[in-house]
Amino acid sequence: MTTIILAAEGFAGETALVASAAAAGITVARRSLDAADLLAAAATDLTMPIVLTGNVPRLSPEIITRLLVGNRTVIGLSADDAAAHLLRTLGVSRIVQLQAAADATMRAVSTEILHGVTGVWDTGTWQRQYLDASQEAAPLGGQLVAVWGPSGAPGRTSIAIAVADEFAHAGFGTCLVDADTYAPSICFALGIIEDASGIVIACRNADNGTLNNRSLQLSTSVLRGHLNVLGGLPRADRWPDIRHSALTSVWETARSAFARTVIDVGPCIEDEGGVLQHGGGTLLSTRRNAAAITALAAADVVVAVTRDDPLAISRLVTQLPAVAQLGVRAPIVIAMVQSGERRKSGAALDALRSSGVNLQVVPIAIDGGGYRNALAQGALLAEAAPRSPALKGIRSLYKVIATEMAAR
Repeated sequence: MTTIILAAEGFAGETALVASAAAAGITVARRSLDAADLLAAAATDLTMPIVLTGNVPRLSPEIITRLLVGNRTVIGLSADDAAAHLLRTLGVSRIVQLQAAADATMRAVSTEILHGVTGVWDTGTWQRQYLDASQEAAPLGGQLVAVWGPSGAPGRTSIAIAVADEFAHAGFGTCLVDADTYAPSICFALGIIEDASGIVIACRNADNGTLNNRSLQLSTSVLRGHLNVLGGLPRADRWPDIRHSALTSVWETARSAFARTVIDVGPCIEDEGGVLQHGGGTLLSTRRNAAAITALAAADVVVAVTRDDPLAISRLVTQLPAVAQLGVRAPIVIAMVQSGERRKSGAALDALRSSGVNLQVVPIAIDGGGYRNALAQGALLAEAAPRSPALKGIRSLYKVIATEMAAR
């Protein structure tokens, strides 16, 4: 007998499915009422197959992603093409058509569990997919820059804003995203006071299967011509509202909705778990650092921001290996904010090289007065201080980023 968890709340034929399961060689160990109950049931057995419909209350792509961890079998029940489309949107790829007789449906489920091959349901015909491993998905066109740096306020947000402004000034449709789950501040820095936390809305749309180019663009605030801002969390303690799979969908959609996306992320990139399942897994976990981790993984170029003082350099040298451990393959460019002392900057560069860090370093002059004026006016640095010495470094950084993007 094959033991399963059944989640078909709201489906009129659920009782008949349970009653006919034994004849098909299936034992229904648990009937789940909603997504939370389904997660709890799944945590008791990490390998038990799950059979569900797309209308389970509170079911989302994030939930499906967690259920699929460890190659667990998850099968969707579809009555028609619309139901199959909903299941695919949620992330369920193995779909069985509901038959007129419940026992026929359960036999099909049993066959799929034992012998099924991942495929898609298309207009009523089950089609197996055979993928050539040498073939990769075509890029969606847009490119992403993740701006990261160790703790200690090295200037991540200021540089992210300035780089996004350079892209927009060059004529690229640009989205600036505040994905810092520790100190979100882009909307505050730019004087955007009517923002309704665009990143939360975008993630909610991703969870609901309604995220697309149009809905993502509507979630942003238009700062000017080519520059849109996807605002961050209204409060840092709202970080559970943006989850791993939803964020991944947001970055993918941003590629097609905007030519360039600049993502400002927080300093912490360790892969932590909030609530652990039995045995120490991550089925029920929520990660505060998911925004930084997913953005770095999705980026075409990573900008690592640091200052030229010894403490900041030591933090960067210590944490750069953690970026590589995330599987980041994008080129990394170091933006070094200078204190104004040439001797100090030279020593910082020597310290990087002696530590084995041979990445390209772009110096950016510090301009506390210019940034204070920009912050007071809720304006871009180029608007508040068009002669700021920092802009020369920012433009050099932009050229380096553009060159790295062109090479990809």
